[in-house]
Amino acid sequence: MAELSRIHAARGEPYNRGMTERLLKSIRAALVTALGLALPGAMAAQGAAPKGEVKKAAPAALAPVAETDPDVALARRAALDWLALVDASKFDATWDDAATSFQKAQKKAEWAKGLGGARPTMGKLISRTYLNHEIRPNLPNLPPGKYITVRFTSVFEKNPNGGESVTLIRDGARGYRAMSYFLK
Repeated sequence: MAELSRIHAARGEPYNRGMTERLLKSIRAALVTALGLALPGAMAAQGAAPKGEVKKAAPAALAPVAETDPDVALARRAALDWLALVDASKFDATWDDAATSFQKAQKKAEWAKGLGGARPTMGKLISRTYLNHEIRPNLPNLPPGKYITVRFTSVFEKNPNGGESVTLIRDGARGYRAMSYFLK
């Protein structure tokens, strides 16, 4: 937020923190809504997977990765555990299991409704394969920390070219917890 006040000051514009926070909250809500509205159309354009190619979903295993940071393995495990809740359509439970900072920024009912509207449009999970990860010390509008984004290539019944990314942060004694989720 301090960066925003400097930008406004440089432009000679007034800065209203409360308005900025409300605007950011509105943008977040709009993105969740847009995701829920955009997915059905995108998947219709891609077409459903051929009937003969739907296989039983294999559990996403932790494939060995040459990584020296032990937090990455912890974050990958936490991401897979969290995604298992998503796969089971336990959308309220995903909020319960998320990082405290996420819970403060997003109401449980709104989150469950947005995710519950978007995720089922993909159909059942066929497979999920670890793609990569990224570690960042800062994210926009969030305090400094160790943010680990774990990305997966995901094949769904209705979207064979899907992908998911989960950004996690260490949440005290709870370990790494999800604080954002992107589904394509």
